[in-house]
Parts: sequence; structure tokens; C-alpha cells
Amino acid sequence: MNYYKTLNLKNFISIFLGMYLFGFLINGLTFIKYIGLYGAMIFFIIYFTTNKSDVIESYKKSILENKFLLILLLFVVFSILVSIVFAYSNYKPSLKEFRITFLNMSIFMIIILGINNRNLMKLIFYSIIAAFTYDILSFSFQYIQNNPNLNLSIRLDRHFSDYFEILYPFIFIVFFILKNRYIKISISAFLLIGFFDLILTGARGAWVTVLAETILLTIFISLIEKKYIKKIISFLIFILSLSTIFFIYLYNNSTLIQTKLKQGISPNGRSKEVKTRLPVFLKHGNFLVGIGGPGNYQYNKFLNDYNAPKIGGAKEGNRFRYWSDEPFLLQIFYKEGLLGLSTFLSLSFYLMWLSFKILLSKNNLSIKLFISALIISFIGEYFIRGIVEGRSFKYLVFYSALFIIFTCPKENNENSLFLS
Repeated sequence: MNYYKTLNLKNFISIFLGMYLFGFLINGLTFIKYIGLYGAMIFFIIYFTTNKSDVIESYKKSILENKFLLILLLFVVFSILVSIVFAYSNYKPSLKEFRITFLNMSIFMIIILGINNRNLMKLIFYSIIAAFTYDILSFSFQYIQNNPNLNLSIRLDRHFSDYFEILYPFIFIVFFILKNRYIKISISAFLLIGFFDLILTGARGAWVTVLAETILLTIFISLIEKKYIKKIISFLIFILSLSTIFFIYLYNNSTLIQTKLKQGISPNGRSKEVKTRLPVFLKHGNFLVGIGGPGNYQYNKFLNDYNAPKIGGAKEGNRFRYWSDEPFLLQIFYKEGLLGLSTFLSLSFYLMWLSFKILLSKNNLSIKLFISALIISFIGEYFIRGIVEGRSFKYLVFYSALFIIFTCPKENNENSLFLS
């Protein structure tokens, strides 16, 4: 097939993949996600039928270079499927949740492993920046719309904190990768609005997570390139100064923030949930494969059937809907058992180890910065915020897919400074 036609097909696929990723990382506009995914699937099928040998070769390289990571990811997915097969009750709701959690992002991963296109990395990164910007605008507009008098004692949608803590590390490295001054200024403005919004969520776990991510980013970037130390210090002084001003202003004008600060490190009822529910799981649950996950169908059915104390939840008809607020690792033990917990931890620590290897390697600077952001976002999501509350498995494929595409040898060379 003509080289330029092939290149155009790969570019079309990349554009649609970027559109899907944007839709995946924003609140709302679900149609964008599906347009991106289906568009990428259609053009990938066309590309595969006309360039079968190239696609197969790309898969071989990607799989061979990342075989152990992919095997561990498959083990995690397999452990979840096993928990569904041996679910506590009707497996269909859990199977549906499994499809929602993994199917679309797995298709995304399968497609990116089959194309060899340098533009894909750039599009992925700009999709992340666009998603971050959209989320801030969307949640801010929603807050103003629902709260026209701007009563700062009213909480901003707590879900904003979930998006912010995942995307924030990638936005942090923009200032060390992109050269365009106007983009940096725009991102700075949105980042400051984002910090203001984050405080207004009252999500103390997210506050701690973002602070920890900032510290880790500072350490990682300083180790990667010592010349950035002064730049990081100046940037942090600027951000922390304004954030402190925001915090003081909100504290003086918001009973929400005052209440959250008075709560301090209090677990806000989660310790009671653990104390009352853990004994029920230890007595009646399946240690090996759990009660069935992902999702909360089996979780609620199990706790209702064994009359767990009705703490943390809401009455729904004849049943009580228990809020699934326990720490993430504990939830994995409940739902996927020791099998799921061990495979998740194995994948997590291996991904961290691979990332540290890359940071100490001679890979180009942009790749090392991106992998730093990725692994810190991963740690923040699952091992900092996850210490106090539940997280979603859907980002596991997201992190794994981006790690592979940004570290694959066919892209990872000195001439592939994808954002320079």
C-alpha cells in the first residue's frame, strides 16, 4: 500500500484514539468517547486488512518487550473473572460491571499496540492536557450554575478530585517539556483554578494525595535533570503561595473548609465501616477468590444477607445500600480475594520497578518525564488515595497501555522527543 496512505490511516487512528482518551478522562460528553473508540476501530480494521504484516510485526515487538507486564495484567483480569465465576450470588451484574470497567480501555490498548506512529504519543499527551482543561471548566461552570450566589460553604462536586489527582502529575511536567510560553501561561491559570476547585471539594484524601504527588514529582524531576531544581523551586513557591492564599481565603469564607480542617485526620466513619464489616467477610467470605467483583452488587448482597451493621449507607426499599468506602486494597480482598490482591500488588510493584529503571536509563528526557508523571499518578491513585478509600480498576489498563506505548523501542529513541 502507498506509504502516504498508510501514514494517513495511522494518523486517523491516532486522532480517534486521542478523542477516546479525552472522553475517558472527562466528566460527561460520553458520545466523544464512543465516537473516538468506534472511529479508531473502523480505521484500524482497514489498516489491518491492508497492512497485515506491519500490524503483526508491531504486536510482536510490543508483546516481546513487555511480555511480563502484559502477563501480570492478564493475571489481574483473570483473577477478577475467577471471582465473578465463583461470585457469592448472581454473577451477571458483576460480569456487566467487568465489561464496563475493562472492555473499552482494553480495545484502546489493543489498537495502540498494533500501530507504529510517532504522532500517537503527542496526541495522547495533548488529549490529557485537553481533558484536564475541560474538567476544570466543566466542574467550575457546574458549581457556578448550581450555586449562583457563590456560597463557598457549598461543596464542589467531589468527583472533581478524582480526575484532578490522576491528571495533575501529567500537567506538572508540561512546564518542563513544552516550549510554548502561551500554553504554559494558560496551563498555569487552569492549574490555579483547579487547586481552588480541589479545596472546595472538601476531599481531604485528595488534598494529601496531590501534596504527596507534588513532593514526589519534585524529587523525581530533580533526579532526572539537576538543572531543573531552581525552576522547580520557583514554580513550587509560586504555586504554594497562591494555594495558601486560596486556602486562607476559603477558610475565612467557608464553613465546609473549617469543618474539614477540624476533622483533621479523622477517617470520617470509615474506621467504623472496617470494624463492623471486616469480621463479616472474615467469617463468611471466600478468602481465595472473594465474593465477586468489580462493582458493588455482590458486596451489598453479601452484607445484607449477613445483616452487617447498617453504618455508612442509605436505605433503598427493603434493602440497605452500603457505601463501599473502605481502603482500596481491603476492597480487593473482599471482592477478588487473596488471588486478586496478590496479582494486583505484583503488577503494581513490577510497573514501579520498570519505571525506576527507565528513570535511571539513557532514554530521552521527554520519555523519562512522562514516565515519572505516569508512575506518580499511579502511586497517588492506588497507594495514597487508595489508603483511605476505594478506587477503580479501569485506570489499571490506562496506566499499563500508556507505559507500553511510551517506552516501546520503536518510538523510544533520541529522535523521538515527542513534545519538543
